[in-house]
Amino acid sequence: MPNSAIPPYQENPDHMIIWLDLTIGDPKEYIHLKSAFSSNSDPKNETPVKLVDGDYDRILRTQGPTYVNFEGVWFLLAAFTNVERCIQCFEQNQHKRIFFITSGSIGQTAVPIILERFKQTFIDPVTDKPYDSIYVFCHNVEYQMHWALEYSEYIQIFNHDADLLVRMIRDIADYFVMIGKRLLDEDPPNNAAAYHRLSWAHELYQRYSKMESVSLKKEFDELNQLLEDVEEELKASSDEDD
Repeated sequence: MPNSAIPPYQENPDHMIIWLDLTIGDPKEYIHLKSAFSSNSDPKNETPVKLVDGDYDRILRTQGPTYVNFEGVWFLLAAFTNVERCIQCFEQNQHKRIFFITSGSIGQTAVPIILERFKQTFIDPVTDKPYDSIYVFCHNVEYQMHWALEYSEYIQIFNHDADLLVRMIRDIADYFVMIGKRLLDEDPPNNAAAYHRLSWAHELYQRYSKMESVSLKKEFDELNQLLEDVEEELKASSDEDD
């Protein structure tokens, strides 16, 4: 689908993943989720390599978020084993679209604080509806109910990290479609930014479709039409500039 009329992506990402868990550095934990992340020193390189355990140790030591590739989409990732540092990161990035991963044990401390101080980060500014983009991983869902029910509009709980990964891929794809449509509804339409978000959604839908063995025909039909329309607009605009 890409053509010469489509400008390269040059924005600073306004979306990020914050990950808070005491066991991030443990090679036996989050095996499926960790497999979704890759990186390299040059984000323009189209063949990033999977992160290894030493990379997570480095990310944990890094002050501020790091560029990573999440299932084909460049993201900012910040990882913490400390609640206070995690909250500082929220403070500095509260206006970004944040997808937050945590464990049940540390989440019951962190989630109430984060939603008290940064609730707007998890509310759609257009519809005023909550984002359920706090992903809690635990080994027993029932053990989390005593604190999690109060925040049920904002959190999803999983006892398998593979299930968490699949859900997050779908949620992020849906988010990019929504933002792509809103960018197209601007006056004038922001076609270049919309194209990138719709392309990211396409990448993530493909991954989700493969992992869940579902076709997503309706989603792909709509997305392909949107991408085709945006490409035509970008090409027409490029021709006018020549």
